[in-house]
Amino acid sequence: MSDLTPGDFDAASLAKEPGGPATPPPFSGNDSVFARLGDLVMRPSRLMERVGARPQWWVPGLIVLVVVAVFAWLTAPISGPEQLEMMRDSKLMSMMPPEQFEAQMDAAVNITAGKRIQQAFFAGLSAWIMMIIFGLILGFFVRMSGGKGTFRQALGITGWAGLLPFALGPAVKAPIVLATESVFRVNIGLAALMPGGEPGSPVFQTLLAYGDFLTWWGLAVTVIGFSVVYGLTRKAAITAVVLPWALLSLIPLGFTLLFM
Repeated sequence: MSDLTPGDFDAASLAKEPGGPATPPPFSGNDSVFARLGDLVMRPSRLMERVGARPQWWVPGLIVLVVVAVFAWLTAPISGPEQLEMMRDSKLMSMMPPEQFEAQMDAAVNITAGKRIQQAFFAGLSAWIMMIIFGLILGFFVRMSGGKGTFRQALGITGWAGLLPFALGPAVKAPIVLATESVFRVNIGLAALMPGGEPGSPVFQTLLAYGDFLTWWGLAVTVIGFSVVYGLTRKAAITAVVLPWALLSLIPLGFTLLFM
């Protein structure tokens, strides 16, 4: 015999009806930032269980802002002149008077402390904004694919997974960049396997956009996250994550190839 009344049965059945976002149970155990970072590498499924219960999407964003800002500050005397030198013979620079180009080169070589700090901050902020936009776009696509979750959870998934390319990547590259005095020739992906590859060549830029190993790792963790939190099948999650990423990556790649 049951003590539930017919009204209780109706309430219970309504609570089980699909259509609303999933509400994962609270995660039991250590849920510190360091525990999450450990799970990011060792147990991404458990990390995403934590994210489903408590997205904390701003935490990885702040980490990325700081790491990218420090990286940009350290490498500013290298990246500025190198970028201008790469674009010296580009279509964009051909429309600029030679004296204006030389003035920009001089400013990049002799960058002031204030300008260096400003550029570093906006580099970190831009990386965080990119992560937020990517999370909102993926949240939309995943929900269109039948996933049940909130946009806060989507931002949490893409934020924590994004630590791999946006935070680990600069941390690994920084000492190599300082040692080689080149930003654009240092990468962790297929472009590094291109012998004698010129950073300005279309093939190099394509490999740079689509062949970064840490980006692939981050995408794999993102797929796991949407499978765990949104309840998607692995195949549906792969389609909903990889396809938007591939299309979005075409935008900066297209601009680069157009003006190089």
